[in-house]
Amino acid sequence: MPATNEKIELMRLPVVYNCCGRVSLKDKWFIEFYVRNPRNQRMVRFKKYKGINRYHSFKERSEAAEKMRQYWTNKLFAGWSPFADKNIIYDDNLEYQTAIKNYRKMVSKNGTFRFYASKYIDKKSRELEPASISTYRSRLRIFDAWLENKGLAAADVSCITHRELVAFSNHIINVTKLSKTTVQNYQNLLKEVFDVVRKERSQYPNPCFDLPGTRRVNDTAAHPIHERDIAVFKKLIATKDPQLWMACCFVYYCFLRPRKELRLLRVGDIDFGRAVIRVRAANAKTDLARVVSIPMVFLQQLRGYNLHNYHRSFYVIGKGGKPGPQPVSYNNMSARWVKFRRELGMPEEYKMYSWKHTGNGRAAVAGIPMRDLQEQNGHSTVQMTEKYLKNIHGARSEQIINRFPEL
Repeated sequence: MPATNEKIELMRLPVVYNCCGRVSLKDKWFIEFYVRNPRNQRMVRFKKYKGINRYHSFKERSEAAEKMRQYWTNKLFAGWSPFADKNIIYDDNLEYQTAIKNYRKMVSKNGTFRFYASKYIDKKSRELEPASISTYRSRLRIFDAWLENKGLAAADVSCITHRELVAFSNHIINVTKLSKTTVQNYQNLLKEVFDVVRKERSQYPNPCFDLPGTRRVNDTAAHPIHERDIAVFKKLIATKDPQLWMACCFVYYCFLRPRKELRLLRVGDIDFGRAVIRVRAANAKTDLARVVSIPMVFLQQLRGYNLHNYHRSFYVIGKGGKPGPQPVSYNNMSARWVKFRRELGMPEEYKMYSWKHTGNGRAAVAGIPMRDLQEQNGHSTVQMTEKYLKNIHGARSEQIINRFPEL
């Protein structure tokens, strides 16, 4: 077992294997990285070919390879592990017991960063959604791994000073190349954890202050789908995966959020006679129940799916492509969507959530009142809806579009 002050190499970051450009396009390029297996402490090599070799010019393949290199880098820094499986059980909120017990000694001191971070996660688990908790946990694991690399994971939390927080901030800015917003989210999260320490140790100063920032913008948000691309998606998905197309329509027409509001929608939540959907408080983003209207054009399509013939307790987006007693998994619809998007060669900015943005934009252009859009979205104010539309679609002037003098 290495000493606590000895650095442990957890991973070797992804690189593009093409021999500095000397590999022929006839050969397969790949992304190569190494990750330490926590079960036996060995560094394991991984090679990823997907998304690279379908290009037949050096420039295109190089760009695709760099894109995939960044994809795997981000995935690793987000906490993904190639060794995670169903046999792993949790010891606390930041480490896996079975995987880690042969990797390092279990920390028994109740004074490490991991100890306080776990207390913070326990508290927040009673306040926040599971998806948010998962994000918090992943980010805290990344900081904990960084501390491990610096020999500080098993040290008392008082050893983590402002200097270490500055160094970590520079790491995620310059090495991981995270965006301004993500860097700020990391720093705010760490500040909250160290606030937990400060409350228990009155003389302990919070080291999260005057930390470096960045102006970098990494645009990963969902974009509205261009008009010409809508019909292309509809033709392919409606034919090959009718359930997924129905899901896209729920997001487009009813503004349901895919991963919770739609995934957990039950047949009994749909009132076909009144043309409305009841979004349960437990499933809503704002924790407030709401009723959304079903446009008549979509209601006619829904009747064609014969949803009313299924048991009221069944989930609309059930397993096996039809309503059932179990909903699909959290990322199921997103994964199916990505498969079709890649098949069509469409931009990565198109996501399942893009249908909500697309529906809002088209509804606004069609003249549907902002108040109606506010209620359909579940926004607290009309001003919030106006800001949402401006952020997604930008300012759009009907006067300029339709009355601008011809040159």
